[in-house]
Amino acid sequence: MAKIVRVTFMYALVLTIGIFGVRLLSANAGAVARPKMPSLPRASESPVHFGTDRKFMEPSTDATANQTMKPAALNSMSSLQDYVAPSFPQSGKGSDGTADLNPIGRSNVRALISVQKIGRTASITGFATGLDPYKAYVSLFYDAGSASNGPCACLPSNPPPPPLAATCKTTDAHAVNFSQMLIGYWLPLIGSSTKTLQVLKAGAPDAPGGTAFVELEKIGSVAIREDTQLGTPMPSAPDAARFPLRACGKFTISK
Repeated sequence: MAKIVRVTFMYALVLTIGIFGVRLLSANAGAVARPKMPSLPRASESPVHFGTDRKFMEPSTDATANQTMKPAALNSMSSLQDYVAPSFPQSGKGSDGTADLNPIGRSNVRALISVQKIGRTASITGFATGLDPYKAYVSLFYDAGSASNGPCACLPSNPPPPPLAATCKTTDAHAVNFSQMLIGYWLPLIGSSTKTLQVLKAGAPDAPGGTAFVELEKIGSVAIREDTQLGTPMPSAPDAARFPLRACGKFTISK
């Protein structure tokens, strides 16, 4: 009887050890089947840089180099004091000028505009504040005889508009056509109370759509006007009803 008990006990022990071994082997096999995946670096930890030719550049460990990789949009401007006009190669005296625009009425619109001439190309840049974020604005040049303040601010002077012929002085300034006057829209069109202006004018005097180049000595003032009919075709002549004046400034050529 005792021998039977011992045999039964040994059989149970062998069976238990066998089951435990099978489970252990299964667990190890599962671990092999599911290898641990390497952790990928986060984008913020290892940024990918590209050169101007769009070729990959190795990330630099130099702090100054990393700073120059940041997009220009991150260096946002919040006031006119932050605005610095971009610099271009100069072609001699009288090759650039500026205008400091002040509000008309109670518009609160202010702006700084820089014009730089390279040959027969005018590069116009600007920064404006105090704009209504839900309205569109456009800028225009006015002839050298135009005023920058008062009831005749930012109006043609040769000749003045007929309704103001008795109020505004007629000058002998070189007349400029509407394509020479028109600069362009401030961007973004909507959604921001601060906007920027970046335009090139290099067309012939009769070029359409505001592309016509105008000599700096023919500019007397610069305006910001609200476009109350955004989306409709641009007129062929100034339209004070569609484009009410919001800011005006005297244009001064650098000596």
